[in-house]
Amino acid sequence: MTDSYYDFTLKLDDIKHLFREPEFDLFRSQTDSCSGIERLVNELKPTSLTNKVRTTISLPEHQLSENLKKSVVDALQRYCNNKIEKISNDLISLRGQGIRALRRGLLFLALCLIVSTFFDRIEYLPILVHRFLNEGFLIAGWVSLWYPIELLLYEWSPLRRKKQIYEMIKDMEVKIITHS
Repeated sequence: MTDSYYDFTLKLDDIKHLFREPEFDLFRSQTDSCSGIERLVNELKPTSLTNKVRTTISLPEHQLSENLKKSVVDALQRYCNNKIEKISNDLISLRGQGIRALRRGLLFLALCLIVSTFFDRIEYLPILVHRFLNEGFLIAGWVSLWYPIELLLYEWSPLRRKKQIYEMIKDMEVKIITHS
């Protein structure tokens, strides 16, 4: 069985452009305005993340050194570990924020249900005012749950995906070649 790979080639003028965006030169036709790692992340975003990643970094010959590949792999792993840790912390924070928002939303919903029931029992109000207040508080109570539900069901998904991308980059195969 052969493994499938997402193959990428990053042509860089300087190895530092792997993590920093190159300085924009108005006198040269320049297609890359972001760092190599950003390009790699952007390339992986639309993929299914089922295959391994293999990246070829193309550098000018004068940039090559004896331990360059090991340095690049180590730097990529440190960078990705840092990003993964930050995203993990963001996910924990988002979950806590969602739970706190859910508590507030449920409390507000309970309050709205009580107020709605109160207005439902008042018989001397005109029918239009009666319905407006009764149903208005019901709707407001349920609407208060939209934000917590969004946080707990949907907001974490893009962060989790980004974390998976950095995990793939961290474990990718790296090959370094020269270009003129």
